[in-house]
Amino acid sequence: MKRQGPESRIRRGGNDQREHALVLRARYVAPLERPIIQDGAVAILAERIAAVGVFHEIRGVEDVIDVGDVVLLPGFANAHTHLELSHLAGRVPPMRASSARQEPRPPALIEWLDRLMQARAEAGDDVGIIESAIKTGLDASIAAGVIALGDITRLPNISRPLLRDAGVRVVSFGEVTALGQRRHLLDERLAAAVDMSCSSPTLSVALSPHAPYSVEPEGLRACAETARRLGLRSCVHVAESAEEAEFTLRRSGPFCQELRRLGIWDDAIPCSGLRPIPLLDQAGLLGETTLLAHANYASDEDIALLAARGAHVAYCPRTHAAFGHIPHPWRRMLAAGVNVAIGTDSLASNPSLSVLDELRFLHAREPDAPAQDLLRLGTVHAARALGLQKLVGTITTGKLASLVAIPLSSKRSRDPLTSLLESPAQPSAVWIDGRRVL
Repeated sequence: MKRQGPESRIRRGGNDQREHALVLRARYVAPLERPIIQDGAVAILAERIAAVGVFHEIRGVEDVIDVGDVVLLPGFANAHTHLELSHLAGRVPPMRASSARQEPRPPALIEWLDRLMQARAEAGDDVGIIESAIKTGLDASIAAGVIALGDITRLPNISRPLLRDAGVRVVSFGEVTALGQRRHLLDERLAAAVDMSCSSPTLSVALSPHAPYSVEPEGLRACAETARRLGLRSCVHVAESAEEAEFTLRRSGPFCQELRRLGIWDDAIPCSGLRPIPLLDQAGLLGETTLLAHANYASDEDIALLAARGAHVAYCPRTHAAFGHIPHPWRRMLAAGVNVAIGTDSLASNPSLSVLDELRFLHAREPDAPAQDLLRLGTVHAARALGLQKLVGTITTGKLASLVAIPLSSKRSRDPLTSLLESPAQPSAVWIDGRRVL
């Protein structure tokens, strides 16, 4: 049968139970749970995938859309982002530490956090500004083929009403900070973070005790207990910088200096004597529903602990590189059995919210990593990290028809997935729950 052009519609006969299904035909379908299918097709019935296979094997279908010379993939899941910071794009770019500096300066992450807090203060928490930022981030995500998000929210009263019916799946991690002079805010912030009033079929409430340098051990334990009691997922920024361990091990170093400068420090802040990841374990925060953001400085012992507890890691390649961190141990994590997913962090630290852009960056840096394995980081693994693996992440019969079409470049390698990662092409079409949104 002669292939049709992009978006051409073919009428076919058929009288079986799927006769009202829609079929998407593509040069390649990459289910990511099985080998790539040439001249593949995905049948969609209502919001679900009804069949996957070679086009001529999908029978009894009346309506076919040929999406052309593309790879049809599961929609991407962004394991870690901050949509609320989208209005700060380009305003606080990360700055690497430089050995040429004549005067001592704070570590790159702490300096960036300072500038971020200043930019936030200047913008304020005006509802209109934050809503606009979230909409900007959401639109950019969908355009990049992202159909599920792990979003950190400092202002759940603003973000969740917007994201409740956004179409994409959202795991909304309500952020909690409570340390030193602000430890008395723990109960209030914890209650706001787990407020269920905006839960919906597409928005799940979750909890994010921010980091070991912004929540005391007692607060971390309170968050862990709340998450267990309510059956919520958790996300913690941890081992993001080398200086974090100085704070948790000895109550010393740049984070202590920063807390004093901000007027947050007091002498009642405890010293755990533990590295950041074992500290989370002691607090009861490591488990199969825990997602660790960054984990840039996880040791081999930390990785073994993560594997034993079944915790997940969100690796943000371009943000990691922008700060000049040591090489990320993501491959050692995978080898140890840790589920590593891809995140974008925010537009305050990253040029886009595209998971595909992250994967292309990672492929350029580590071209020996198989293309399908890389793509699984932003689909299969990310869906699992967010607890959405039964709904999305692979093109599988029964799962939601949330898909993305990526045009193939004219200069193809023998492997279409490698070609996709070496191409600048952006999604030509996105479907969420069987409905085309791009």
